[in-house]
Amino acid sequence: MEKTKKNEKDIKSKFENEKGTKEFDILIIGGGVAGMSAGIYAKRRGKNVAILEKLTLGGQVNEIPKIENFPSISSIDGFSLAQQFVKQIEFLGVEVIYDDVLNVDYSQDEKKVFGKNSQYSAKSIIIATGVSYIELGRNEKDYLGKGASFCAVCDANFFKGKEVCVVSKNGSGLKDAMFLAEICPKVTVIDSGDMTTYSLANKNKKIEVLSNAKIENLVGDELLNGVQICIREDNNSFQNNTHQSNTSNHKKELVFSVEYKTIPTSALFIELGKKPDNKVFGDVKVDEKGFIITDENMKTSINGVFAVGDVRSKTLKQIVTACSDGAIAGQQA
Repeated sequence: MEKTKKNEKDIKSKFENEKGTKEFDILIIGGGVAGMSAGIYAKRRGKNVAILEKLTLGGQVNEIPKIENFPSISSIDGFSLAQQFVKQIEFLGVEVIYDDVLNVDYSQDEKKVFGKNSQYSAKSIIIATGVSYIELGRNEKDYLGKGASFCAVCDANFFKGKEVCVVSKNGSGLKDAMFLAEICPKVTVIDSGDMTTYSLANKNKKIEVLSNAKIENLVGDELLNGVQICIREDNNSFQNNTHQSNTSNHKKELVFSVEYKTIPTSALFIELGKKPDNKVFGDVKVDEKGFIITDENMKTSINGVFAVGDVRSKTLKQIVTACSDGAIAGQQA
């Protein structure tokens, strides 16, 4: 702990000694749709506002192949939608700075943000850093937009009337499986834990639950058409195929039975969870999963600090709700 504080102090002193501070009324950290929405509303209030983005404006929205649930637009790809946001902030004159935030100091009314390239200060900070999906770690990237998806709510309708799979860990995909069963004739849940206790899913005739199972590979030509899995016939983890037990002063090797098979499917929804990108905002109150807690006005536990979009603790994480969060914070900050 002392070492961490010393490192933070070193970062601050380096910037204070070597770099000038750029001052703003509102500083938005993260240039996804939530951050850009906040920038639009803040700028229209006449505020001196800037967006700090480490990579590309639009964030994960850029990677979505098709969006059909954004109001007023019947169908659009994510990059094109994000570019409409970019054009609007450019038209309004919202400053965009490409920098990676290393640390934030909330100790004074004027908050300080320390980036790799410069130091910034603002009366209010809006955290809009989003999340990163927990990946399967197989070849799912080859099929993103071609049958593999990280968002059942976003993409379920593309597979209406088709058989689909959900991969989860210890029941993390059950909610989405129940949702998919409303429009799909069969949903296969592939879970690496023991799912026998999840009676709600087991009672649904459209849902098949495979416990102690994991995906080895995704298969298909241009589009996904199946997943190769292996299933253990015991309740142990996949860390080892065998283990040793001491019995009567000698070791007995136990070998576990494993079944391999391919499941035909039109889609694989990867529901292993999300990780909030908030490691540099350590003093802000978060929930048990690490998402930032706010009130209805997007205010966090620290005065003058707001959080919007997927990094915030909330029920529904969608583009339209991210826009709503940003609009509120842009007005309140």
